[in-house]
Amino acid sequence: MVSLSNYLNIDIQSSFRERQEDLQPYFNNISKEHPECCFGYYDLKANSIIAANSEFAESQLPPLSAGENFYELLKSSQHELIEDQNVVGWSRKGILGIVMPVGVNKETRGFIWTYTKINDIYRQALKYSISILGLILLLLLIPFISTWHMIRKIKKQFILFAESLFKDDGDQFDTRFLPELTPILRAAKVHSQQLRIFEAMVRNSNDPITTIDLEFKITSMNPAGQKLYGYMLEEVLGKHITILAVPNESQELIDILSRVRAGEEIISYDMQRQKKDGTVIDVSLSISPIKDDQGHISGIMGIHRDVTEKKKIQAEMQKLDGLNLIGQMAASIAHEIRNPMTTVRGFLQLLGSKVSLKEFKSYFELMVEELDRANSIITEFLSLSRNSPISLSEHNLNEIINKLLPMLRADALKNETTIIAELENIPNVKLNEREIRQVILNLVRNALESMPSGGIIRINTSLENNKAVIRVNDQGSGIPARVLENIGKPFLTTKKNGTGLGLPVTYNIVYRHGGTISIETGPGGTTFIIKLPMYSNKNLVEK
Repeated sequence: MVSLSNYLNIDIQSSFRERQEDLQPYFNNISKEHPECCFGYYDLKANSIIAANSEFAESQLPPLSAGENFYELLKSSQHELIEDQNVVGWSRKGILGIVMPVGVNKETRGFIWTYTKINDIYRQALKYSISILGLILLLLLIPFISTWHMIRKIKKQFILFAESLFKDDGDQFDTRFLPELTPILRAAKVHSQQLRIFEAMVRNSNDPITTIDLEFKITSMNPAGQKLYGYMLEEVLGKHITILAVPNESQELIDILSRVRAGEEIISYDMQRQKKDGTVIDVSLSISPIKDDQGHISGIMGIHRDVTEKKKIQAEMQKLDGLNLIGQMAASIAHEIRNPMTTVRGFLQLLGSKVSLKEFKSYFELMVEELDRANSIITEFLSLSRNSPISLSEHNLNEIINKLLPMLRADALKNETTIIAELENIPNVKLNEREIRQVILNLVRNALESMPSGGIIRINTSLENNKAVIRVNDQGSGIPARVLENIGKPFLTTKKNGTGLGLPVTYNIVYRHGGTISIETGPGGTTFIIKLPMYSNKNLVEK
């Protein structure tokens, strides 16, 4: 097989057929390697295509005529890039080709050409374009994926950052990833820890704590507040704070809160509040504004302290102080009064026994009775001054009441009143029997005098919280509020001939035994409740 360069250096005198046989194998091999292209060689001397691609036939060996494809182009001896969309041959598809002159020693011997279908070029170009586009998309996708991965990593770190703020035992934020957030994390943890401490203090506080917004609507209430007022948290959230106010004090509460909303702080303000069940209690309020980071008032916080029992104790202490004062007065003047009274009584009895004064005997007897009455008042008066320890011994309250019942029922019979004793089985109590008898007598006789005929008095005993309890209940009309506020004070009485010393003496005896006395009263009657401890205290002396 001869190559094209060898062919050009040979002086060819052979026929077209011989020339084609020498050069055609060369083009056949090229065609096998590039089947998508058409190759050929045109010889100027022969004015004919000598060899072409593997489809070249012998019938094409004769000289080219003026009507053949590329005839004019080949004759021009130019190096040309040609495009023809109207080629009849090769599947009737447009072609794109190139023609190159070849020769020896600057003498052009002929032209070699190659061409391919434009559709194949387009198809290959499309294939390469798609490959390039895919590469471009991949190049674009790589930074997108990297950015997405980085965003996910940042998001995860921010989640860990948030968890680290509120979970001491949670996943820890990687400070190496975003070291700029480390000081923020440390500061936030300090504030978060402080908030948890404050939250625990509010939640576990024994004092009720509430917060309200600037429209005086409740935004929070700690467990102590829910327990005190009897509301569940969801029952008060969003409700106006006056839900906790006594109706006639609602405006006073609003006025106070308005002052706080303006920036004032109010400490230990006493007022009454109303529980869910309607019970009115005394509270001491400390109210202060809540400010945001800019110093603007965003809400109001109130700390409530139930002082109901404290006020009761203060009232009882005032009663005791009054009793002690009167007792001291009684102790200082009783003997000075009794001595002249005894002398006067003796002379009145002497005068009353004289026959010459017989007509005045009734007057003398009346004066003696009045002196005896005054002496009995002084005796009760003196009982208020007994601050010395009393002697006590074990007694059963039920036995003491049972001993008194015949006498009490005899008094009740005169008033057509019934006395019922409901005595539970209780242990013995260390007490002074004579003084406790006086307490029971005073309470039952007061009940008899406060009731109309036909009523029932109940005497009840029980054991509650390691204390012996005595209840004396009547069916009277109750104690008026103005009397109830001052009950227990000396000389306060609603009886026509009362001295006003029976209840003060009763209070004094109960307190000296270390006990308490309370009253429940209403239109259906009054109950006096006495509670005596089962143990002795320093004011009691055991026998």
